[in-house]
This record gives sequence, structure tokens and C-alpha cells, in this order.
Amino acid sequence: MDLQAALNAFNAAYQPDPREGLTVTPLVEGGTLSVRVRHQDGETPRGFDVVAEPLESEERSADDLGHDVAEVVKRELEYAQLSATDEDGKFKRIVV
Repeated sequence: MDLQAALNAFNAAYQPDPREGLTVTPLVEGGTLSVRVRHQDGETPRGFDVVAEPLESEERSADDLGHDVAEVVKRELEYAQLSATDEDGKFKRIVV
């Protein structure tokens, strides 16, 4: 799957959240499309990561994958409270 095409589809589908201090960083690294969402709440960093590691047998197109990732980011920002890091200093990870 062309992850650059999936990244382009994400960028086209995602409507930026106007929340001040919120950063949404999409990345393609190796065989993974990930989106890092971060917000600084006082001294506590909050956020989550959305990760897509498509398999060769994946039946979704790159366009569908990008749209799915954008939808997950949007839903998490709308309905979930941004969590702080866990005991190991890691953010919540959502696999799409």
C-alpha cells in the first residue's frame, strides 16, 4: 500500500481542531502511518497516537485508510478526554 497516498488522504480528510496548544502530526515511518496528537495541559502533556500498519492482504485502499485514520482522530478529539501518559511515560495508542 502506498502510505504516502494514505497520508495525503488523511491530510485532505482531517479538519484541524481549533483548540489552542493542540498539535496533530501525521508521519510515515517505514510501513506505518501514524498521527501523534498532543496537547499541553499546564505542565502535563496529554494526547494519543493513532497507528496504521497495513498488511499486504489489506483490502482497504490508501484513500480509505487515510480517511479512517482522520475519522479516528476526529472522534477521539470530540468524545474522549485527552489522557496523560501512562506509568511508563507512553501515550495511549489506537491501532486502525
